[in-house]
Amino acid sequence: MSEVNYLEEWECDSSVKTVVKLGKSKNIPAGWALNLNDIQEFIPVKDYEQSGWVLINDVIAPCYIRINPRLFYKSNILKDHLKYLKETKPDKNIPLEVKFNKQDIYKHHQVFNNNYLDYIDTKLLVGKSYKSRGWALSKDTVSKLFPLKAYNCLFPVIVDDILVNAKINIQTRLFYSRGTLENLLFDLYEKDPKRKVDAKIILNERFLKEIKKIQSSKYKTTTCVICGNKLEIDYSGNKCFDCLNKEFAVPILKKLLSYIKPNSTFSEEVLLDCGYSKRQIVMDINKLIKYNLVVNNFDGSFKLVDKSVLNEFLKKWGD
Repeated sequence: MSEVNYLEEWECDSSVKTVVKLGKSKNIPAGWALNLNDIQEFIPVKDYEQSGWVLINDVIAPCYIRINPRLFYKSNILKDHLKYLKETKPDKNIPLEVKFNKQDIYKHHQVFNNNYLDYIDTKLLVGKSYKSRGWALSKDTVSKLFPLKAYNCLFPVIVDDILVNAKINIQTRLFYSRGTLENLLFDLYEKDPKRKVDAKIILNERFLKEIKKIQSSKYKTTTCVICGNKLEIDYSGNKCFDCLNKEFAVPILKKLLSYIKPNSTFSEEVLLDCGYSKRQIVMDINKLIKYNLVVNNFDGSFKLVDKSVLNEFLKKWGD
């Protein structure tokens, strides 16, 4: 990345406001994770979070890319103030305002386009990824998924009426669906936890099918231990792609149930108010429609099916 510049307060024409906490640690926080709903106008991360697949050692698993923006400051004045609050008002909701130039931010998002990407090659540390079921992605990888250049400067930030300069750190993680890949990573961990493996993050379903065709010519045919369907790939866990996708639909369903009750009708606007992006609504709802968990009413609304059906799906495909 290029050298980090300072953005002066007078150069800003917009701002987003949120609240942060001191936290339970005895240490004074050097920064905070930011509420995605509050900062959507500044960092529209929900437009970039997406589902995909990760390929490691010929094993494919559904995955989800999650973007977590964090803010870090360097100011002894603010640090002393937070120390005072820690001693006197440890539970206070601390107002935080980030100032920015809307045109500068938006121009980076407007020219950035990751829709053309079929896949991204990267290297991932084995570590305890079998347990955490994911990795933090490198800046080089993230820059292909998200316009990092838009945030390559120090922004004016007002924390509890104290003006400081703060850096935005876009932390991006990839989480995979449990199953075959989890077993593979455990095997690799036992052999060499410090090893880095070649990984392909697949973003295009058409490209995924091409990968599977290539692999089908290399491996013998087996059957899925859950549904009995034939597998074109020799998965060590013997689960087919459809069954793995159903497992991946579980957290999507659980999230929807935190906002929508079973057997009730809802609209896209309701989900937008709950913090979903339009892109996320399309991906998540279509996946749930595919498995007959949500019904499209074709009038701009959807219906979540009966509780008994939902519970049966969660029991079968959940943890």
